[in-house]
Amino acid sequence: MNYILFLKAFQERYKGIKDKQLLIQYLREELQYLILYVLYTKMSYSIYFMGGTKLRLSYGINRFSEDIDLALDKPNPDFPAERFFAEIESAFSEKITGFHLHANFNTNRNVLKIMLAFPGILYDVGFSPLPSQTIKIKIELDTNPPAFASYEKKNYGSIAGDYMISTHDLPTGFAGKISTVLFREYQKGRDYYDLQWYLEQKQKIPINLAYLNANAKQQKKKTFKTVGELLAAASKKIKKLDISLLKMDLERFIVMDKNSFRQWLDNYIPHTLTLLKNYKEKHES
Repeated sequence: MNYILFLKAFQERYKGIKDKQLLIQYLREELQYLILYVLYTKMSYSIYFMGGTKLRLSYGINRFSEDIDLALDKPNPDFPAERFFAEIESAFSEKITGFHLHANFNTNRNVLKIMLAFPGILYDVGFSPLPSQTIKIKIELDTNPPAFASYEKKNYGSIAGDYMISTHDLPTGFAGKISTVLFREYQKGRDYYDLQWYLEQKQKIPINLAYLNANAKQQKKKTFKTVGELLAAASKKIKKLDISLLKMDLERFIVMDKNSFRQWLDNYIPHTLTLLKNYKEKHES
């Protein structure tokens, strides 16, 4: 898509919003949509969208996100990382599209990490007085994904156009999020927000336990024989949660007024423990 047309379409779509910080989040989000448009319409790889950004773009959860998390459909130790990166760079060629892009990549173990920086875009839409200020979006592609993932198709509509993507389905996403909460070595508030979202859905989302255990084995972590055992471990983790760290990570991403966010934080631990208890009872009934 042409850069000037992208900016004009963005300004038209969000012209009723006056909050500059909120507009910056929406601009990042439209760039995420654009990157996904490139990945799924201009490139030919068996990749699946997953994680918190997927929840935001597919289901409209009440928080913004930074990164684009992807996984291959099956392990590929010979995945052509340089070619994949070069195709993304080419799709944003300044000569063709007008987009200014600074990009780099590295492979850490089995994860390909690509950083895309868009210098000048905040200046061009009037959100920054500094032409050098950038919006950065990181892509992480798991080239050695755990087994037993299941998938679904989603239709996306954005400034870039309409397109269809392949994503982890909700049971696999739920399993992945619980894995992250249990196995991540530090607390990340966005993980805990997403966990609560899964638990709050009116139609109970099953947990893809086979995928979760495959993920655990890859990381040399504890596996779980039953969902009840898993939920007990999650409850134990929630009880030890540091709410100040939850707040620190979430406050720039959450779409709530300050009072609502404060109340949400105050209620997070008891409410989530109740949700886990209710989920367990429904599962066992």
